[in-house]
Amino acid sequence: MPDETHAEGQSPPPADEEPTAADEAVTSGGYSYTVVEEGDTVAPASGPKGGVHPLLLVAAAIVPAVIVGVAVWFFAASGGGDKARVNADVSNVVNAFSQAQGSTSTRYEGKVAPGYPGDIPLYPGAKLISSVLQIRGEDASYLVIYDTHDKRDKVSAYYQDKLAADPFHVDAAQDSRDSALHQFSKIDDANIRGLVLTAGSNADNLTTIVVSLQVTSGAKAQTPARYDPGVAKTLPDGFPSDVPSYPDAVLVETGFQKQAGASTFIVSFVTKDEITKVMDYYRGKFKDGGLTVTDGDASQSALVDATVVQFTDDKQTLGGQVTAGRLAEDKNYTRIELQVRATKRSS
Repeated sequence: MPDETHAEGQSPPPADEEPTAADEAVTSGGYSYTVVEEGDTVAPASGPKGGVHPLLLVAAAIVPAVIVGVAVWFFAASGGGDKARVNADVSNVVNAFSQAQGSTSTRYEGKVAPGYPGDIPLYPGAKLISSVLQIRGEDASYLVIYDTHDKRDKVSAYYQDKLAADPFHVDAAQDSRDSALHQFSKIDDANIRGLVLTAGSNADNLTTIVVSLQVTSGAKAQTPARYDPGVAKTLPDGFPSDVPSYPDAVLVETGFQKQAGASTFIVSFVTKDEITKVMDYYRGKFKDGGLTVTDGDASQSALVDATVVQFTDDKQTLGGQVTAGRLAEDKNYTRIELQVRATKRSS
């Protein structure tokens, strides 16, 4: 079977090699990442075994932490076949990218993300597995994963030669028995810097290549993806009826924890209503229900222009807070986060 390159419009991997991944998720901070192809599932990645490889210390020092979680799997995993390796790669990438507050991430299957610089060296014949684009403010970050059956030493030597030649410059490097890392910058463009990580696996006879690239002000050239709240979820069982859902809003995220004598709920809605209208609604509803309402501290919220209202009843059997703020990925939407704690009344 011929290997794939990262050219736009290429065919995805055959069905027996096709990576699988969750089609949409939202981080705890309220920011979503979207998988371009729908209907996929993610197999859990292999966890670290033993200590951290020394190369990770270099990676942590010279590149963002986003790549370290991916590298941990490379150095610790013991194989498991091509498909298992692909699933673990993709899962680690998405999980790592989705943790940055104030950012949005989109994953692309079978092609590189739009805006990826075309002159970044590509190992000949390497098969593209997945790519991720992260937008944070005006900056863009890319993570692109390839696999090749060539030996890791050969792949590492290729990148050492390519990245040491104009218009690139190798700023730092480390090479060990099973892995290599090259941090580079562009001589003719100070806005572009990156890192290439290569790691081999004897178990499945593959070398995986991860290219991490950061483009300062790179988000300016991107066309924002249209935000889609998706299908509304249902409230968790036992959610207090004294805390109303916002009218005509879409419930996008739910969570709960039940303990002896108390339950904690976290639910989030999105609406196109303004923040002030949302907060006026909840202040009025809580006061009408006999709850005490106070203004809260919004400084820890990841939402844009966030406002917080806290509420409690006189017996302190029901309490919590409402946070409302604009979505970073689409400021036409207001996100409403409800944190509620309900305690059973003693007899």
